[in-house]
Amino acid sequence: MDEELIFPKELSTDVKRSFFHVIECDDIESEEDLSHLVRVMFEFSDRKFYLFCLKSQGANSFILNAEQHGVINIKRTELQYYPRPNSDKNYIKIDKPVPIWEWEKEVRENSPEFIRCTIELSERWRRKLELKEALEDTTENKEDENPMILKPSMFGIGIDLHKAKKWLNRKFSKRP
Repeated sequence: MDEELIFPKELSTDVKRSFFHVIECDDIESEEDLSHLVRVMFEFSDRKFYLFCLKSQGANSFILNAEQHGVINIKRTELQYYPRPNSDKNYIKIDKPVPIWEWEKEVRENSPEFIRCTIELSERWRRKLELKEALEDTTENKEDENPMILKPSMFGIGIDLHKAKKWLNRKFSKRP
């Protein structure tokens, strides 16, 4: 397909690209699920995270506890979201008194209403994860090169044979 795409001149010349994650309350059913969500929110801090809950039930206990303990913040709550027909994890806001499309009217009458919560990782928790990651990097990359062990042993000193082998290989491989 070598043809150049030509857009109509009526279209906007300003295009904003963004990524978002849709999470349903049923996706967070354990501490492990919540930990995974927190990790994803930390790794992709530039993205939006939307939590959809049934209006009749609200957020589940894992989400509410995470908010109470300062792990996440529920920044905004919006009503009148409905599941889009024939689509998974896709919701549409229908807030007009008279829907424009017939399918919108049908969805409003036959589907339950959902709440969309915009959630973010709290700044305190983000800093905590950054510090933990930095500490793990420094301790993981800092391997003790000295093969001598100055711990109590039978003769007062010990030798770590694995480190000694690496040390000897480095010592003798550097000579011309």
